[in-house]
Amino acid sequence: MRFPKPLRDPLAHLVVSAVTDPARAAPLWIFRHFCCLALSSPDGSVPLRALRVVAPCPPWLPCPPTGGALDEIPLLAALSDGRLALAPPFARYLPAIAEKVEACWAAAEAFAEKGGPRGVGIARALECGAALYNARLYFETHELLEPIWAEQSRGPDRTILQGIIQAAVGLYHFQHENWRGGIRVLGYGLSKAEAGRPAFHGLAMDAFLDGLARCRLAAQAVLAGERAGFPWEAVPPMRLAPGGGAP
Repeated sequence: MRFPKPLRDPLAHLVVSAVTDPARAAPLWIFRHFCCLALSSPDGSVPLRALRVVAPCPPWLPCPPTGGALDEIPLLAALSDGRLALAPPFARYLPAIAEKVEACWAAAEAFAEKGGPRGVGIARALECGAALYNARLYFETHELLEPIWAEQSRGPDRTILQGIIQAAVGLYHFQHENWRGGIRVLGYGLSKAEAGRPAFHGLAMDAFLDGLARCRLAAQAVLAGERAGFPWEAVPPMRLAPGGGAP
């Protein structure tokens, strides 16, 4: 489901924070708990006290989460009787939000259990971005990498990183069947990322770019009516050498 921007962006920022620094995953953890309880609530609301009694935290997450974690979830609204609910514009999206949050938590948890990011600079950002990209969280990959791209001075690193971001955006468009837009932006991304071969700060680029080029051809075939669906199983993963490294 395509969420409206005021919902999509804060939700993405929750998982971006959790992946970038697992110690900051408490808001996503609590929001996941809220969604689980809200789904079984007749009106989608949850008593605030119920959120203070959460399941045992993962060993890598500082627990118990502080009340301040709730303040970092702008999608929630306080009701007059000590309950919380999704803000009114988002209430109808509860089932889809809960599904999305589960996917986000699964990606953040798996990455944290592997030790989280180990590199520095661009290599670190690519590690975190790969955790989201490989979970098919393509918009969230864009949200994580874009600030790192904006910090770079003009040069190859900035251009190649922009290409990787545009590739993720292209796949995001494909998820929502915007074939024409996805084909266009993925083409831009492939052109800009080409200079990153064979490796870019630890990211193996040859198989990555070759696979994305095949995905673009597949999307063109879908758009032309030459194939029934997009082969998501063919999307290449982002693979990084242990510890990343310089290009």
